[in-house]
Amino acid sequence: MNEFDHFVMRTLGCGAYLRFVDDMLLFADDKRTLWAWRAALMERLAGLRLTIHAGPAQVRPTSEGVRFLGFFVFPQHRRLLRRKGVYYQRKLRRMQALYEAGRLSRVDYVDSLRGWINHVRYGDTWGLRRKLFGGVRIYPHP
Repeated sequence: MNEFDHFVMRTLGCGAYLRFVDDMLLFADDKRTLWAWRAALMERLAGLRLTIHAGPAQVRPTSEGVRFLGFFVFPQHRRLLRRKGVYYQRKLRRMQALYEAGRLSRVDYVDSLRGWINHVRYGDTWGLRRKLFGGVRIYPHP
C-alpha cells in the first residue's frame, strides 16, 4: 500500500476503494461524499503536478455500470467493452497471418491467445470466446 492509498482510505475515509496502476474506483452511499472526495483527490494530485481526466472522473450510480480495465462493471456482472473485442478480433487475424507466414512463433501466438483469454474470462464473454475460437481449446506448449 502506498502513500496515495493511505490518503484515500485514512484521510478521505473511503472504505470501498479499488485501484489498479492509475485507474481507481471509489464507492460511497451518497453523491455529496463522492464529489467531495473527487475534489480532494484533484487537489492532492495537483500538489504532485498530476491531473485526472475530468470526463471519466464522474460520480455515477453503480447500476449504470462503471468502465474499468476494459470492462463495464455492474453490481452482478461484467461485460467486455465492445471495442476491446473488435480490437482483439483484428489482432487475432493479423497474428494468424503472421503465424501462417512463419513470422510469428507458435509460442508467441499461443501466449498472446492465453493472455487475452485470461483477461476476458473475468467478464461475461463466453459468447465472444466461442465466436472467436469455435470451442477450440488452447493447449499447453509442446
